[in-house]
Amino acid sequence: MLYERGLSRWIMLLLSLLLVGIAEAGKNSGNKGHIPLKAERNPPHSKGIPGCIFGGKVYDLDTSWHPNLGEPFFEMVCMDCHCIPIVVNDTLVGRVSCEDVKGKCADVDVCGNGEDPVQQPGHCCKTCPTDAQMSNSGEPVEKDTLLDGRSDEEVLPTESNQGYNFVALLTGTSIAVRTNSVARATFTLLDDTLRFTINYEKMQRPVLIRFTNALNDTVFEHDLHGSNLDNKVCGVWRRISGIYQKYLHSKSLFVTLVTKSNENGLVRGRILGHRALNEETFSSLMSTKRTRKGIAVASPMGYGGIMMLNAAHDGRTINFAVLMDGLLENSGHVLPTTVIVELRKRNDVVKELKTTVGMNDIEIVGVWNGVSNQHQKWLARGNLNIRIRDEDGVFPELNGQITPRPSCDTLQCVLSGGEAIDRPKVTGASGSAVLHIDNEGNINYRVQVTGLQTDVIGLTLEGKVRRNRRKVIADLFGDYENGIAIGTYSKPNAKEIQLLLKNSLFINVATEAYEKSELRGRITTLPYRGHITRHAGLPIPLSGRNLDPPQVTGAAGQAWLSIDRECDLHYEVTTVGLNTGNDGNHAYAKLLIYDENDEPVYKLLSAFQDGIAAGTANDISEDFLLDMNEGTAYLLITTKQHRNGEIRGQILLPNSCNGNPSNRIDLSHGVIGVSPETDPDSCLFEEKWRADNSLWSPDYDRTCTTCTCRKRTVICDRVVCPILTCQSQETWPGECCPVCPPEKDSSTQSPAGKLADNNAGNSCYFEGDQKFHSVGSTWHPYLPPFGYVVCAFCTCEPDLSVNCTRMKCPPLECERPIRLDPDDCCQVCPSTTTPEPHLTTSALILADEVVRGCYFGDKLYRHGEGWNPNIYSLGVMPCVTCRCKNGQPQCRKVECAPLIGCQKKKKKASNECCDVCLDPVISTTPSSRTSSNKKTRSKNRRSSR
Repeated sequence: MLYERGLSRWIMLLLSLLLVGIAEAGKNSGNKGHIPLKAERNPPHSKGIPGCIFGGKVYDLDTSWHPNLGEPFFEMVCMDCHCIPIVVNDTLVGRVSCEDVKGKCADVDVCGNGEDPVQQPGHCCKTCPTDAQMSNSGEPVEKDTLLDGRSDEEVLPTESNQGYNFVALLTGTSIAVRTNSVARATFTLLDDTLRFTINYEKMQRPVLIRFTNALNDTVFEHDLHGSNLDNKVCGVWRRISGIYQKYLHSKSLFVTLVTKSNENGLVRGRILGHRALNEETFSSLMSTKRTRKGIAVASPMGYGGIMMLNAAHDGRTINFAVLMDGLLENSGHVLPTTVIVELRKRNDVVKELKTTVGMNDIEIVGVWNGVSNQHQKWLARGNLNIRIRDEDGVFPELNGQITPRPSCDTLQCVLSGGEAIDRPKVTGASGSAVLHIDNEGNINYRVQVTGLQTDVIGLTLEGKVRRNRRKVIADLFGDYENGIAIGTYSKPNAKEIQLLLKNSLFINVATEAYEKSELRGRITTLPYRGHITRHAGLPIPLSGRNLDPPQVTGAAGQAWLSIDRECDLHYEVTTVGLNTGNDGNHAYAKLLIYDENDEPVYKLLSAFQDGIAAGTANDISEDFLLDMNEGTAYLLITTKQHRNGEIRGQILLPNSCNGNPSNRIDLSHGVIGVSPETDPDSCLFEEKWRADNSLWSPDYDRTCTTCTCRKRTVICDRVVCPILTCQSQETWPGECCPVCPPEKDSSTQSPAGKLADNNAGNSCYFEGDQKFHSVGSTWHPYLPPFGYVVCAFCTCEPDLSVNCTRMKCPPLECERPIRLDPDDCCQVCPSTTTPEPHLTTSALILADEVVRGCYFGDKLYRHGEGWNPNIYSLGVMPCVTCRCKNGQPQCRKVECAPLIGCQKKKKKASNECCDVCLDPVISTTPSSRTSSNKKTRSKNRRSSR
């Protein structure tokens, strides 16, 4: 009791001292209610982002919290602390400011319904239980306030359903660099991720993208080493803090391109929101015109411009907006100037617009009416350009080609039966497509379909169905073969390109069973995420037909997968038509493999939101990586109504993680997953697709047969069992070959015990046949594609290691031993009656050969042995010599010495390689030949000069 009383007195004393300190601090500062707490000097923060430290925690700029000083105070809900951004010594830092908000609470004595006001948990002020939601300071929260705290009036006009859009024109003006270089950067802010596409001209490839604030303080950098796209840069700024998002909306962020020769930056521009970005379908990046000597007409102090264009629905009207930089500022001209904006076909003016701009004007907005069909074709195919000039010649001309809107995003399409024309088709088939528009307006497409039960009879690019009428834009069926169509639609008009970029085009697949439509899908934009390169290859198709047994569904999907150098798995999965239930929150993406007992093993990736599941998994186990490397892993999509899977896709993702043997990839730039079904080297066996170089046990014999896929060819070998010397033999469950029983006095386990250990995981895994072998078992190793090697033995040791040795051959006393049969493991001494053997079969590893031999045609040659190849229909080729070296035949053509000075030559015979000279003069040696050739080449060079 005394202890409790003493503790209470100490608590009251500490509270009194704290309140006195607060009051004195308020008097001394002249600002009532502020607690004298400051941010620590140089607060550490993640990746150099400035912020505040309070109580051992790091807070971002412009964030608020309730201070927690620990016992006995706990969280002080009537104190609000803020991390205020300030600039100290040209560096952006944070400062802590705390305020007592209890005095701002509204006086509420009695509620309207007679109830007493209550203090809600985590709030300082008392409120009525039925009142509107109140803030911590007692002020009502506005219903029209957005999630980031900005009201509706502050929303930029560039907001879309895929985030906020921004643009920047980069020139040398703000850096004061004399350069003709120019760049355009387009940004999309979605959640806390900023994605950007940068196109540049007349400059070397940048090595760094630098983001700065208005004081030129660096806030983020994006390294470009290893990127290889021509004249385009793609990047992502992840987890962008709230303060920098506000900088974006307030036009307080800048972007700079840094090159090897310009460490401080070559071009720079302010990031702006613009209302034309949401409707832009064509664009132009403009720079000053060069003379023939490569020198600009005027002093090249950072002139540049960008144009954003949009065609009306009928194509007869073109709306445009121009952003300029450096034209009037660098010219020193202060009076308004008449500017002419010309739409040109080479040197011919198609359309023009005249307007007056002042020194502070950076934007020109206009409309061209009466655009003809021919003009629309020129616009779509990149045949039109822009020229901006003034009547008085104050500043140099700006010129640029008009191209479809540049973007690092991907145009993709998921084909499903649920989206088919007339009515949904629940066949379990699916398809996917990837499209790309080049600068000449060509629409390049890659389409694949899977799970169809009848042949494809139609593949079209279409518009929307209006009044039961279909608008077919292009027929793609001419490029279709074996489930894949790869081609180019080279004659789109401006309206069709605009529909494609506005997600208003479809791909339709017609089959013999459904002559009008079995699969159909809308072409949409998949945002760039920074990990997966989608400009090459096709995604993994996901369909119900890939399940075992097949699932009848109208859903479909596609997946992009990649593995980076750290063996992290990046995934982007898009689906349509899933049966997710009424709430739509029960669809999940999972990895699936099967263990040695054919039991499924799952790895959950993530749930779907709006049909997309994307992210990074950095905890992929060795088993999953191995199965993805072999093409025996799956991507499974489960839903509430189909908990065992509604659609599935097979994954072939070669990787060198955890020692996986893969020589097909270079992990320095990442690899892209594909489906064995669409890999031209994979094999279809027992209605399952097998990846090239993969091994498996067939369904018809899971124990005693091993199959491998080699370039679309399946090779299956029956297990070759070692010859045993014991009289009685035993065959253990799960093993193909018999073994000798253990001796009675041996401590070796019984077969039953071995089987129990094997089921418990006490077995050896052999990489050659990719099977588990019981402890104590012996087998011949499997070497694909040549089969089982009978001249070697492998044994599973008690410590679960595999010991493989060659067969021991008896010593021979003869000088030239021979092999009676090509399949014999050991050589023997020849007898006087033994004929020389003829090698016809494919024995690769022999017990008495240390270095492998070479097979050429149907013959085996020893290491170091040479021969002239015998080619079918040509016979023996005397002018080609081959030699076996470490198992690989090396062939080269015999070089004949030139017969210089020879008066009488003899043509070579059919069995000879070179002509001979009948004169007494001997042909030149190789050394003299080389010298003569050098003299001849030198003489030719002098004569050409």
